[in-house]
Amino acid sequence: MSEYRWKSGGKFKGKPWDEHLPTDAAVVMHLLCTYMNSRLPPHPKYPDGTTFTSQYFTKTPDTPNKARKDHCCIYQSHINPPCYSVVVGEEIWDVPKGRNNMFQAFLLFLYHINQKEKGMLGRVNLGPSGINILWTLE
Repeated sequence: MSEYRWKSGGKFKGKPWDEHLPTDAAVVMHLLCTYMNSRLPPHPKYPDGTTFTSQYFTKTPDTPNKARKDHCCIYQSHINPPCYSVVVGEEIWDVPKGRNNMFQAFLLFLYHINQKEKGMLGRVNLGPSGINILWTLE
């Protein structure tokens, strides 16, 4: 993480990062989504195992579903430079742009789940009796 470059990336096999490659922020968000996919139970609507990504993460050019008032998701509104926000119902909660935007958006998402959903993401407890990721908010 000491080499983290939120709007670019590092060298790979001696070649410098280029705009056709994912940014470090996109790679870390992908890792977080993949981890959450592995922790949520399978859903028949998402047989490819992307339960979290399909329900709680939206990336442009797609737009978040604002039809459900209680639905919360992380929304990547710009690819490069990456910019994330949290969408709750019809509201978009903007997070300051910059190096920590992705981390702050994920933490804001967790905060909302902790406060409004009592730490439950669907049937999974994100607290100590579940996957215990809410400790990051303490």
